[in-house]
Amino acid sequence: MMFTRENKIMLDLFFIAQAAGKTAPNSQLMSQIQLMAMLVLGLVAYWLLFLRPHNKKRKEMQDKMSKLTKGDKVVTIGGIHGKVSSVKDNLVVLKIDDKTEITFDKTAIATVVNQKAQSEKESADSDTKQKMEIEDEKK
Repeated sequence: MMFTRENKIMLDLFFIAQAAGKTAPNSQLMSQIQLMAMLVLGLVAYWLLFLRPHNKKRKEMQDKMSKLTKGDKVVTIGGIHGKVSSVKDNLVVLKIDDKTEITFDKTAIATVVNQKAQSEKESADSDTKQKMEIEDEKK
């Protein structure tokens, strides 16, 4: 009986499939361990890529809300721009214009516009003070 090239390839594939089907008990255990390792790696990647940054942003926003003071400029989740006129527990009173004040829940504040500028100004002031002290020490 003469085999063509295609027949030889089919026979080779058949024998390879048979050999792969006969797995030892240890190889089955290894495949389960590999599956568990992949699941653990997937969960770690999910935590690093999604949960950790989200929690970090939430904590930063909570810090900003706790430091919210009178005069800070903010934007609400509805897009209303205003200046904080008072802060009480979980409530913030925003001054929208000369005659309009609206009370919001702190969770309705989307961004704090002015607070960041203040912290940058404070850090720039401290850098300037440090440079001046260094120059005074050199003299």
